Amino acid sequence: MKTYRIAAIPGDGIGIEVVEAGLRVLDALAERDGGFTLDVERFDWGSERYRRTGALMPADGVDRLRGFDAIL
Repeated sequence: MKTYRIAAIPGDGIGIEVVEAGLRVLDALAERDGGFTLDVERFDWGSERYRRTGALMPADGVDRLRGFDAIL
């Protein structure tokens, strides 16, 4: 069975709810299809992180995302 690695970056505002709803849809599709699974890693790269650290994402953020099959 194929496993897809997904980076989830909800961001701010309604993005948080939209990304979570999208992940629920993808989980339902994976279950219904039966031919793939999802390995989701969530990143807190939004305004709250910026307020705490002064950066939306870490300096190595782009490199950390390279190994994923998709970014949501």
